[in-house]
Amino acid sequence: MSGVLLIVQARRKMLLQWLALVVLVFGGMLLLKLRFEACGRIPGQSLYSPSGHTAGTTFVYGSMAVLFGRLPIAGFMAALGIGLFAGAARVWLHVHSVAEVCVGGAWGLLGVLLLTLARYREMQTFSKKYQPDWSVALMLVAALIVALSLHGLRSPAEAWLEYFSHRFVAPFRHCPVTLSAT
Repeated sequence: MSGVLLIVQARRKMLLQWLALVVLVFGGMLLLKLRFEACGRIPGQSLYSPSGHTAGTTFVYGSMAVLFGRLPIAGFMAALGIGLFAGAARVWLHVHSVAEVCVGGAWGLLGVLLLTLARYREMQTFSKKYQPDWSVALMLVAALIVALSLHGLRSPAEAWLEYFSHRFVAPFRHCPVTLSAT
């Protein structure tokens, strides 16, 4: 939705920068998950699977705030708040540890920070006065509708990542051997 809106607003350079950051954030999170999950859960280890939900939520909603808000720094601060809220929810639901949501949140915030810098460059080169745009409001309504319609849907992606990591990444890592109690 953000990409379509950037096209409608004729902000093609910002669209390309945003798409590059989408690949960086989500591709980087994929690599982090594959690397950390390869050896399986090790007793006493607090970082097993970095929180992709926290990274994704922070980046997606933070990038919307940066791209379509009046002040990019306010969008970055909103992303920080979103990341804290999403991370706290993941810990509260006992899905991730504090370390895992910190890694995910930091990765998502890195993407938002880079987008904030790009947005400031865009604002310096494009000095058109800001005018309210109803397309932004429509995009937010559409995002809310999509989020509500997908609520409760469980994706098998986490299980696939774990299987792929254990099967194909683990042989290249020096995983500690854990002794089972017999």
